[in-house]
Amino acid sequence: MEAVAEQKVSTAPAAEKGLKPEKKKRSRISNRRLKEILFSYGMLLIPLIQFAIFYIWINANSIMMAFQSFYGVAEDGGELFIWSADNFTRLFKELSNSEATVHIALINTMKYFAAGLCMIPVSFLVAYFLYKKVWGFKFFRIMFFLPGIISAVLFVATYKQLISYGGPIDKLLTLFGMNIPNLLGDESKVTGTIIAYTVWTGLGVNMLLYQGAMSRIPQEVIEAGMLDGVPWWRELFQIIIPMVWPTISTTLILVITSMFNSTGPILLFFGAGESVDNAAHMTISFWIYNQTAKANLNYPATVGVFFTLVSVPVVFLVRWALNKVDPQVTY
Repeated sequence: MEAVAEQKVSTAPAAEKGLKPEKKKRSRISNRRLKEILFSYGMLLIPLIQFAIFYIWINANSIMMAFQSFYGVAEDGGELFIWSADNFTRLFKELSNSEATVHIALINTMKYFAAGLCMIPVSFLVAYFLYKKVWGFKFFRIMFFLPGIISAVLFVATYKQLISYGGPIDKLLTLFGMNIPNLLGDESKVTGTIIAYTVWTGLGVNMLLYQGAMSRIPQEVIEAGMLDGVPWWRELFQIIIPMVWPTISTTLILVITSMFNSTGPILLFFGAGESVDNAAHMTISFWIYNQTAKANLNYPATVGVFFTLVSVPVVFLVRWALNKVDPQVTY
């Protein structure tokens, strides 16, 4: 009975004890927290507006333009368009015509894409030998990455001077009774010349990515292979590649993504005005860029939409295939 009485006393209302009842706490946002939220969303508002205008609206407008054809001139002087698939019909005809600009641009684009794809194993091998700290690896690392930190305009000007008539290479060939050909003026050599430039300047970024991935490999794994007498080629293919495969697959997907956007620095070599009507060194992306100076943008929009529709399933297929062969190595 005494215990029950004590419990009743302890559970008596606070007012009977002479104490003020506790007020229920309300969840309120402080002024400082409110300012932080407004500031964060305010900073996000600018990129969201840019994304809506320059990505969503432009792409939606390009899709609509792809299905529109010029019909005539209105009474007020404006242009009239009708919904049709004539632009796609024209595209298929030009793709099958070997003399059409779009056909030549597609062939050149595939050449740039093949060069970029071939640069992945080359960059990986260079990164591996630098990772193994071959003689002079610091010098070679700086030399290979130098094009990535120096202005592309300067490198293009230097490259044009090297391969020009009277340049260093031409003077060297003169000693053997030869002269350098007009590499940028000959239509049969211009694309190969620019691809050579992209190969020369394209080792830096991927090489650093691969070397950074290799540097994270536990040294104990490499030392265990050395104690077992593993040769360098087995170390490369059975240890290094499986452990850095996520980085390799990422770079492969990025290259596949830019399949129809592959292009060299054509604008820096020739400028926009001189290249409008020259199909010898044209690519798909540069051709679309040049068409923006013209009045009718419906056909370039059709070309962009078509190659986007072709590349998207290819990218997802390659991604699925690379995930299938992923060794799932964690360390």
